[in-house]
Amino acid sequence: MYIVIVNPFAGSGKAKKVFEEVRQSPIYKEVECRAFLTQHEGHAEALVQQVTEIYKDRIICLIVIGGDGTIHEVLNGLKHHPSIPLAFIPGGSGNDFGKATLSKKDPIAIFKDIIGSEQQYSAYRVGSYLTDHRKEKNTRLFANSIGFGFDGEIVKAANNSIVKKWLNHYNVGFLIYCLALLRTLRSFHPKTIELTVDGEKRILTNVWMVTVGIHGYYGGGMRILPNARIQSNQVALLVLHNISKWKVLVMFVTVFWGGHVRFKEVEVLTGSKVSVKSEEVLSYHVDGESGSCQSCHIQKVYIPRPVFKGKK
Repeated sequence: MYIVIVNPFAGSGKAKKVFEEVRQSPIYKEVECRAFLTQHEGHAEALVQQVTEIYKDRIICLIVIGGDGTIHEVLNGLKHHPSIPLAFIPGGSGNDFGKATLSKKDPIAIFKDIIGSEQQYSAYRVGSYLTDHRKEKNTRLFANSIGFGFDGEIVKAANNSIVKKWLNHYNVGFLIYCLALLRTLRSFHPKTIELTVDGEKRILTNVWMVTVGIHGYYGGGMRILPNARIQSNQVALLVLHNISKWKVLVMFVTVFWGGHVRFKEVEVLTGSKVSVKSEEVLSYHVDGESGSCQSCHIQKVYIPRPVFKGKK
């Protein structure tokens, strides 16, 4: 049985349209599929927990149609079932998980490949994080990246933007992050951050952002961490500090091809365990969703979940 989790709100309705297209395809009707549509934030995680308990011995693959936030919820809902294969059909604004894992963009082609072969899955190592602002003291998993400071403010502004749905409608959802960047640039003030990587503690001033990633993409396709490797035991980090506002703008233009790593204000690191602390409240983003905290502990965890990657 194939379980399909659909977030009809992802991409301002794009995921719902993608699902309808897939559902009308002949191959969808030839295989045993059960589809579940989410109704609100957090619902995907709860749905997956329920569905895996009911059908856990019959699930061939769990297919997500949505965005990076939907993948985030599903991944956490699958915590206790690390052997269930996971597949993704992009339907969100950024779809960075798809950019890191898929070789095809057409939804029907992806679905056919998911159904057609068991040889197109690779182990995907995820990250875990724990913030001081979480009511429950349980670590959560992330599939893409988590960032603090400037990029956290950008994601917050993007998610709250009234033009987001219009840009998604014309399939240029990535532009919302560009617009949010310009808006955030005017008001952002650099932070002082205590950064600890594998036990080595540093106090950094005039910090714009600290970003930690599993793979290289974020913000709808920006190559923020070109050195990140999914199969590595370590996460990749980027620290941006001691930089002027005008140069931040120039730097972000080069992020789309990874040229920003040549800036002297950009520091690229790797580590197994990372801690970020500040006396100020920090905006952060994780897998496209925003939050706030003053401290966060991050590490790479060995959950070699089979994730569909598709034909080359």
